[in-house]
Amino acid sequence: MFGRSARKKPRHDAITAFLGAGTQYCGQFHFQGVARIDGGVIGDIESDGVLVLGEEGYVEGRIRVAELVASGRIVGDVEASRRVILHARANLCGNLLAPAMIIEAGAVINGLVRMGAPAQTIQVAGRPPQALTTAEAGKPAREDGN
Repeated sequence: MFGRSARKKPRHDAITAFLGAGTQYCGQFHFQGVARIDGGVIGDIESDGVLVLGEEGYVEGRIRVAELVASGRIVGDVEASRRVILHARANLCGNLLAPAMIIEAGAVINGLVRMGAPAQTIQVAGRPPQALTTAEAGKPAREDGN
């Protein structure tokens, strides 16, 4: 009636998954759309959507999402294909890779920060990944990375 469609269009900014404070999830976490975590996740998180980590939220594992908005604590590497926003109370202990970042004063990052395409790999101390696996296996890594 009056030119409006009878069906409502889905909101792309609406939260599609929610993990409340005091709740803990262990395992792989996959979602579509927007997910908000105010509890704890122990395991890897993967999505082409937006992850919102509240002030009481905690993630121990690798995060690979399109966009991350964090105010909580992360222990693990973060890779975003669009952008990362770390609010003042955010605490990241791990490497960060994203093409765009907003890091507020007070946010803590203990790890390597790299701006670039998500297909790039994060190198530790300038060594390529194959040098890391050789060094971690107990064999000395050569300076030239071979």
